[in-house]
Amino acid sequence: MSNICRQDTNKVLLVEGIDDCHVVMALCAAHQVPEIFGLYECNGDKNVLKRLNALIVRPNHPQVIGVILDADSPTLEGRWESIKGKLSHYSYKFPNTPDIDGTIIESIADKPRLGFWLMPNNQDSGKLEDFCAELAEPSSLAFARECVEEAQAKEATTFKTIDFSKALIHTYLAWQDEPGL
Repeated sequence: MSNICRQDTNKVLLVEGIDDCHVVMALCAAHQVPEIFGLYECNGDKNVLKRLNALIVRPNHPQVIGVILDADSPTLEGRWESIKGKLSHYSYKFPNTPDIDGTIIESIADKPRLGFWLMPNNQDSGKLEDFCAELAEPSSLAFARECVEEAQAKEATTFKTIDFSKALIHTYLAWQDEPGL
């Protein structure tokens, strides 16, 4: 996608980090999604919500702003409440819980339409890597899990327990035809 990291389009997708950008671009390429939106890497979840707010109040705001966030703060419910709280001073009408198919918040009084996807599946707590694990080949992913767990048992790892899914998916990706992709 040539529009990566652009936010001067009528449709913008905000993501937490560069890995999110790569996943979105790969999915768009695999499913032949036309380049109809700008993709903006915000460098962290807090910055996604700050950028979202800044785009909403901008004089020439985008017509549509999409947001992809991990739901690991520490729960999906907590993440959803933080989003609603950050935007509470607007008149947007939020459902109590995210929609399983993605949450669309209709535009209001000269404000953009909003869309939200909470990783991994808009229903469970997790992160981008949990979403990616759902796309991985099951037996290879199981073997990657065994390898990561054995490395942990041998004290060959230093990652935090909360980042197990990151270690798992990166191990799996390292074994692909184009390692890391």
